[in-house]
Amino acid sequence: MPGSSAESLPWGDHRLAFVGGLHRSGATLIARIIAASPNASGLTGTGARTHEGQHIQDTYLGGPGNTSEWSFHPHAHLTEEDAQRTPEAGARLWASWSPHWNLDREVLVEKSSPNLARMRYFQEIFPGSRFVVVTRHPVVQALAVRKWAARTRGRFTYGFPRLVEHWVHAHDVFAEDALRIESLLVLRYEHLMRDPEAELGRLAKFLGIELGTGAVDAVDAGRTNRYAELWRTGGRAELAGRMRHHVTRLGSRQGTPRADLLRDVTDAALLPRYRNVVGEHLGERIRAHGYDLDTFDEAAPWSPVVRVPTLTADR
Repeated sequence: MPGSSAESLPWGDHRLAFVGGLHRSGATLIARIIAASPNASGLTGTGARTHEGQHIQDTYLGGPGNTSEWSFHPHAHLTEEDAQRTPEAGARLWASWSPHWNLDREVLVEKSSPNLARMRYFQEIFPGSRFVVVTRHPVVQALAVRKWAARTRGRFTYGFPRLVEHWVHAHDVFAEDALRIESLLVLRYEHLMRDPEAELGRLAKFLGIELGTGAVDAVDAGRTNRYAELWRTGGRAELAGRMRHHVTRLGSRQGTPRADLLRDVTDAALLPRYRNVVGEHLGERIRAHGYDLDTFDEAAPWSPVVRVPTLTADR
């Protein structure tokens, strides 16, 4: 708020930490680990899914589009200019969020997936804020979203190439904005899975907090390992077995949803084709962000100085 000193603001005695990252990338996991610290508090009792702060405020547009579209929305990307147009934004956000934080804690955490496109906005409103962004291999993230979507919105709600394109665009925006962020930590999901103790140590040092004793175990619980084979072959090697599994359990309580059966069959036919499409049209831009389409468990160390080819440049 212009004209106010940090000490006089209601959040002046706290450090705000904003966590962002695309759906199924590990951002929720990281936010929960931070919130479990004796020095920190996450939002609770909000009534919103995963307690995302974007859903319990009316200061900016929250949830601008579905999982495969939101970063393309004209109001998804928020900057200093947006903050300056609403000088009361800080007070309004504090009024929305503070009742759901434990204000006895020093670090207050707000996690919403689109935060990776709102960092400049929050930095302008809450100077001194810390930002944590989690990235995950675009193919793995897209496959994870489709697996989740089959149980929530229907198997065909999210087209696979569109999910990967959305990943690229969102990270293009993030990479450009990151150059203007004073306090930013980027965690690679792949590095987190490989060495959770080291990566969580970086997180604790960055935020100046002590993590809870179950932090490393929480990371281990989030491991997945089927996606590489699925991407290479569409799951053909295990399709017969999965078909038998589905068919023998159809109609029983132990059976899997028919959407899962349909997904497995269509994956075998379409994913190898999508592999070529994604590689041809998005491969270079994915590599610019530190990922390789043929390697799912590795990622280059993140660097804020890498200039990525953007959608505008491509056109």
